[in-house]
Amino acid sequence: MELLGARLEGAREAGEAASAGRATSVALLDLDNFRLLNDTHGHPAGDLVLDEVTALLKRYAPTGALIGRYGPDEFLVVSPPHDPSLLEPAMDHLREALADLSLQFEGSERLPVSVSIGIAFYPIHGASVTPLLAAASAALDEAKASGGDAICVADDRAAEHVADQTFGVLQGLVIAVDTKDRYTRRHSEDVARYADFLARELGLDGETRRVVHTAGLLHDIGKIGIPDAILRKPGKLTDDEYAIVKQHVTLGDRIVHGLPDLETIRAGVRHHHERWDGRGYAHALAGTDIPLIARVLAVGDAFSAMTTTRPYRKAMSIEEALRRLEDAAGTQLDEDLVRTFVHAMRTASDAPLGEPARTVGAAPARLWTPTATADVVTARVA
Repeated sequence: MELLGARLEGAREAGEAASAGRATSVALLDLDNFRLLNDTHGHPAGDLVLDEVTALLKRYAPTGALIGRYGPDEFLVVSPPHDPSLLEPAMDHLREALADLSLQFEGSERLPVSVSIGIAFYPIHGASVTPLLAAASAALDEAKASGGDAICVADDRAAEHVADQTFGVLQGLVIAVDTKDRYTRRHSEDVARYADFLARELGLDGETRRVVHTAGLLHDIGKIGIPDAILRKPGKLTDDEYAIVKQHVTLGDRIVHGLPDLETIRAGVRHHHERWDGRGYAHALAGTDIPLIARVLAVGDAFSAMTTTRPYRKAMSIEEALRRLEDAAGTQLDEDLVRTFVHAMRTASDAPLGEPARTVGAAPARLWTPTATADVVTARVA
């Protein structure tokens, strides 16, 4: 199954089971040492291993299970609707079958193939699809940390208080962005800073600003499903490649939609590429039909994109970027928000013009916990 489609279909299947109150289970599989294999023997060797594992997955997965690619070297398996308990023994049979498989490439010894597997059960390990997948991912990390070639089931303690659980999942999503692409992580942190700054200048309250900040951190979370070759391409995207990139808003919405009390953040993730003139995506909203949080994020997103060096373009100066924001006011961006942002960036003594201090790999300290629903008006930057 195609990578992005597998992510969406897997989330949909698990989400439908959760919505129906039906017990289900999910397994995340990661090929051990796959990147090293690719680097040493080339991508054809990696493709051969993927084909072999796919064939065995189809052979040993329970009848009716959903199987798909979930990452460059990861697979997602969702249990059949009639019996989630079948998944764990099936994965054990798969692991045993892989123990009998070895491959040989030019100039190599016969090489073993193994997988690490994390399994989680709904509703034991997650009250909705996003924390369920997060629990499976944590179990997968445990299996990999033990040396690989192992199966780990999520700890029952994963079923925590909703707010604590959501906070942990949000942290995990931010770390997932960093793992996928360090530029996207830095860009998201910058968008969060600029959006928070604009929210302050608009006079929004502290709780709303925290929501805006978190939405900035997560606005591009859907890019974890975009192929690296497109996401990091050092040149202009083709129309087909750009169409794939545009799917990140839909994928991001699907990733965060299972978390409780996050409708405002979802609106930011889903609509931050809408345009004031109605020519944006994914829903062609226009004017004040675009939620305020998305319009705020769009200003920060545009400014960050212009002032950050990317593989296909060097950064602009701050003044040039501010002038281009003014040019986009009333067409791409909300004119009133641009006016407020540009004025404050030029006059405020604490305007976020420089690089913030960062600890590599660390999650941001400010991450909103959903203690209450914020009162936010819900009335190429790729």
